[in-house]
Amino acid sequence: MQKKSFKRSRKAALIFMVPAATLVLQGCGAEKAVEAQVFNTPDECAAFYNPPAQCQSAFAEAQALHPQVAPKYANKQECEADFGTGQCETAPQQHAQGSFFMPMMMGFLAGQMLNRGGMAPQQQQQTAAAAAGRNTVPNQPLYKARDDQSTFRTATNTPVASQPGPTQVRPSAVQPKPATLARRGGFGAQAQQRAATAPRQATYGG
Repeated sequence: MQKKSFKRSRKAALIFMVPAATLVLQGCGAEKAVEAQVFNTPDECAAFYNPPAQCQSAFAEAQALHPQVAPKYANKQECEADFGTGQCETAPQQHAQGSFFMPMMMGFLAGQMLNRGGMAPQQQQQTAAAAAGRNTVPNQPLYKARDDQSTFRTATNTPVASQPGPTQVRPSAVQPKPATLARRGGFGAQAQQRAATAPRQATYGG
């Protein structure tokens, strides 16, 4: 009788251990995806029943950020190798041999528009969110690589959507960063590799 009782207790202990381990794994490093919106133009944004003034504001913030975060190339040829002929422009930054080049802005990510029923100035919302312990998705420019024209990507080559409208993104994956000097084939090659190997998912930036 004692042996049967021992076996039964041991079996029960093992059963209870499994859910506990599962909970630990699920809770480690999990980041909640949040909803943002992706658009080609402010007019398209307004067509999705967003207030036109807020659409213009989000676009203006993304446009102002564009020269700061867009990948920079030493010459136009290298830029167009990644983004396509006629899809690059002169960057405001200079180097010893002349101007840098950067891809044109192909859309924008409106990360603040859905928060609290309106879109206050981005810095104000980020400050409030930080105080509340939340991560935010800043309004920012989006780009399309020459070899993956169907995907909107951030300046750091993170895919965020394949079509205009609402999308789910992980805030930590879409935080804008200062631009770095890109190498020919860098952005485009990474885009092609991700498009070929990444599974289709509803959440981007993971």
